[in-house]
Amino acid sequence: MSSLTHTAYMSRKIISFGSVGLVAFLVLWSVLTSAIKSYNTAYPAVIPPTVRYGRLPKIVFPEKQFNKKTFSLELPNDTFPKISEQAKVYVIYRPDSLFSALEDDSKTAAQLAFNSKPIEMRVGLYQFQNPESSNTLIMNVFDGSFKLEYPYLNDQLLLTPERVPDKNEAIDIASDFLGSGDKLTDDLANGEKNVSYWKIEMGALKQANSQSEAHIARVDFFRKNIDDNLKIVTNEPEKAAISILVSGSSVSDKRIVEVNYKYANIDRESFSTYPIKSTESAWKELQSGNYWPVSDTETSSVVIRRIYLAYFEPVTLTNYMQPVFVFEGDNNFIAYVPAVTDDYTQK
Repeated sequence: MSSLTHTAYMSRKIISFGSVGLVAFLVLWSVLTSAIKSYNTAYPAVIPPTVRYGRLPKIVFPEKQFNKKTFSLELPNDTFPKISEQAKVYVIYRPDSLFSALEDDSKTAAQLAFNSKPIEMRVGLYQFQNPESSNTLIMNVFDGSFKLEYPYLNDQLLLTPERVPDKNEAIDIASDFLGSGDKLTDDLANGEKNVSYWKIEMGALKQANSQSEAHIARVDFFRKNIDDNLKIVTNEPEKAAISILVSGSSVSDKRIVEVNYKYANIDRESFSTYPIKSTESAWKELQSGNYWPVSDTETSSVVIRRIYLAYFEPVTLTNYMQPVFVFEGDNNFIAYVPAVTDDYTQK
């Protein structure tokens, strides 16, 4: 009997110590895995850039004359922003042939109520007419861009609009137009949309102070950010590569009076990574005059107050969308400096 009692006693001891040991092991395992996770977050494994596209062509900016300036810095916390040592470069998809591109663009033109036979203005550039209106559509089959125009500056009836649409109405009208031509892509639908008001004055379009004194609303479609925090910027400050002018007329053919559409077709899931310059290196290039001024100022010295990485919407034919450093300063000064290192850029 005493032997059974001793066995039971030892069994209880083993179970007790075993439970304590199991709990200690689980606590230790949890602490260890948390420590490993914290370390990996603080010191992520460095994956070399893939550079699958070889040397990239230089970013081509529009030609612009500007005078070199003296720059100084006043940044938050007096430090350069921390930016990764590499960035994604995206392929821009182009049509396989001019014939197929013209066929696709003719379908788009028909969807936008332009059913006439296209007139070739020059190689790759075609004009479509709407026989029931004064609207003209010019399409570039090389890059898929197009411009719709109505002679709104000469239409006196637009000077007394029945009702210029408010912000939400203007966005809906412009979005419906793009949707009718299958041009309202996901990144446009989910991107920021800005509405500004304009008036026709002395044969020109000038910005109005309010909706009440406006003749036209302009809707700018900015694309959804890349990786949620990197903007796609253009060659004009505060203007998107896709903009639509919406009038206050109730006549359907005079509702959309101008469309500027330039869109680089990229696959956000298909990219290659490239090494980029440090923020300090980009700053030195700005100081030496190696930049392109988006918005210039007449002052000879500029205080830079913000630096960030973005992607430049190309204005010329290219197969890649590349990152740029954006420098913003006083007096609305904005400048771009290409971000990919010179070792991976064509001379």
